[in-house]
Amino acid sequence: MRKKKLQVGILSMTSCEGCCFALLDAAEKYLELFNEADFSFFRLWKPEEELSLKKFDICFVEGSPITKHNIEQLKIARQNSKILASFGTCAHLGGIYHLKNYYNKDEIIKKVYTETKGIDNPYIYPISHYVKVDFDVPTCPIDVKEFLRMINEIIIGRLPKIPQHTVCYDCQKNGYECVLQKGEICLGPITQTGCNAVCLKSKQGCWGCRGLIKDAEVENLTKLLKKKHATKEIKDALEIFGIRDFI
Repeated sequence: MRKKKLQVGILSMTSCEGCCFALLDAAEKYLELFNEADFSFFRLWKPEEELSLKKFDICFVEGSPITKHNIEQLKIARQNSKILASFGTCAHLGGIYHLKNYYNKDEIIKKVYTETKGIDNPYIYPISHYVKVDFDVPTCPIDVKEFLRMINEIIIGRLPKIPQHTVCYDCQKNGYECVLQKGEICLGPITQTGCNAVCLKSKQGCWGCRGLIKDAEVENLTKLLKKKHATKEIKDALEIFGIRDFI
C-alpha cells in the first residue's frame, strides 16, 4: 500500500510572493514533489480553501505578518501544522518591510498614503515573534535547490538544518573576487551559507538576507568596515533585511 502523501501548505502573507514564484519557476522539479507531497494550500497553484479547516504535516509561511488578518492566519497555521517553517527572508527576518522600524513609522506611512486612516501601521517582526518556528528556509528569494533538499529531508522524517559556514565559504569555493578586500561593504563573513554566493557572482556585496551565522564575528567585521566606511553606511547595510536586530 502506498504511504500517505505529506500534506503541505504554503501560506502567503504581505509580500511580493517572489519566493512562491521561484518555486513555480522550478517547473519539473516542483512537479516531481507531487509523488510524495500534496500541496493542499497554495494560492498560486490552486484555489484556496478555508485555512482553519486544513491540517498540514508542514506549513511554509511566506511574507511578513503586517496586518491583523496576517497575524490571525499565521496563528491558525501554527495550530494546524505539525511543523511550521519560514519561507524566505520576509518571514525569516522581517524583510524589506522591516526597514520602517528604524525610522518614525508614523512619518513613513505619510510618504506612502495620502489618507492613512484605517490602515494598519504596526512595527514589523519576523514570524517567530508570534509563533514557534521549527526551521527556516532563508534567502530573498528562496534558493529552490535548498528548498527541495529540505522538503525531501522532511519526507524521510528528518528536520532540516543549514550548514554553519559563512557566505565567504561559497564565495571562495567558487573563486569569486572578494569585494571586501576591495574596500566595499559585504556581510558575507557573518552571514550563513547556502545561497552559493549568488550576489558575489555579480560582484555585489552580501546584504545578509540569509541571517547571521551562529557565533558571528560581528564586532571584527564592523571594525574592518569602519576603516573605510561611516557608521551610518554600515548600519544601512545591516538594516536592509533586518539582520541588525539579531546583532
